[in-house]
Amino acid sequence: MLAALRRKFRLGMQRTVLIAVLLAVGLFSYAFLNLSFCFRLMSHRSLTHMCQKYEHHEFSGSLCEELCGSQSSFDNFQCPLNDMKTILFTAEKNGDMYAVKLAKHNDDDLSWTNSKGESIYPKIEEFHEIVKLHIILAYNVTLDDNMIRALVNQEIADNNSQQMVSFWRLFKDNNYMMGKLFDEESVFPAVLGSCGPYYATEGLEIVQANPSIIQYLASNRQQRLKHALNIMEYIFRLEEMKPEPLRMCKMQVNRFGLTPDRRLKYQSAEHVYVESQLDKRMSNGVKCHTNQDCNFHSCRGLCDAERQACTHVQQNNNFQIFCEHVLLGSGTFQPGLLSGIRLPRSLQKLVKMCVQPPKEHQLPDRRQAPNLQLALRLYNELKQLLQAVITASGADTEVEGEAPRLRQRGGA
Repeated sequence: MLAALRRKFRLGMQRTVLIAVLLAVGLFSYAFLNLSFCFRLMSHRSLTHMCQKYEHHEFSGSLCEELCGSQSSFDNFQCPLNDMKTILFTAEKNGDMYAVKLAKHNDDDLSWTNSKGESIYPKIEEFHEIVKLHIILAYNVTLDDNMIRALVNQEIADNNSQQMVSFWRLFKDNNYMMGKLFDEESVFPAVLGSCGPYYATEGLEIVQANPSIIQYLASNRQQRLKHALNIMEYIFRLEEMKPEPLRMCKMQVNRFGLTPDRRLKYQSAEHVYVESQLDKRMSNGVKCHTNQDCNFHSCRGLCDAERQACTHVQQNNNFQIFCEHVLLGSGTFQPGLLSGIRLPRSLQKLVKMCVQPPKEHQLPDRRQAPNLQLALRLYNELKQLLQAVITASGADTEVEGEAPRLRQRGGA
């Protein structure tokens, strides 16, 4: 009798746990299908936290009043369609989509301790110099004193140390800084305001969703080829950045999106670096046993066999990463833009050379980096294939645009 009761109790508990799990799965599935409900469930607390800090004068910035004020003009708060690691939530203002993000934590403390054990923070003039030096060292960009003063003073009130700390967190966030420093070049979402360590950028209309096996069944060859050409043009733009080219150590097809004026941008600059700083990072002497030990995401390093240390600059470049991860993809279940498309042999050869460039097509000191001539040949071949696909479809249109004309660089 006692054994039967125990059995019934165990079965009851198992059913209860199963029902609870199913309910939880159903709730989260509904949350991701209904982005507004997802915001209320998962992201609303971020907005609440931001506004509480603003009310206590710990956060400052133009975005604080816009999001937390009684006359806020924002509506349609939702979870992001993708990139939930970077974007907390999206909202609309006057029909424009804003993506709200949070700067990463950093361990670089601004304060020091005096003999009394008190935390001392820099004065606002000293903070100007700290910010200016950081931008020079991290981005090889020099801003004059007036620009630094205007940038900092609009966010910090009367040497408020808490506001200064949150603003420093923004300036240590690569995603935020890239959007600020390269705003005129329009390669990353424009920064539209900040509130403490939170900031808003323009929302993008993602061009290509997450790649999947369904792609093989879709008849969207023309769209994918056009997208591949647009991404190549974007990479050519990165090669022309001043004072030096930008390098992408992560490149995912579902992170490219369009602004309302149809300009292609990359959704997150978290893993984008100026060339010289990335080379320093990859040749910093870290101990290694294989070349893979020197890699940084998709940026490839080289291990010095004698020293057993990473002492070389980045070995590949944006074009190699594009060919391997965007054009070819990562196998059947993560196809690239060219997966399932019948390619001419000449184009197949060029893509293969782009992924593993032969010596005559390598950049100096970068064994896995295809040179500019090879990239331009690949661009023209893709353009010819797109034109052939358009013609075969019966459309009487020509592919717009010309091959980019770029200056030749040793490290491009």
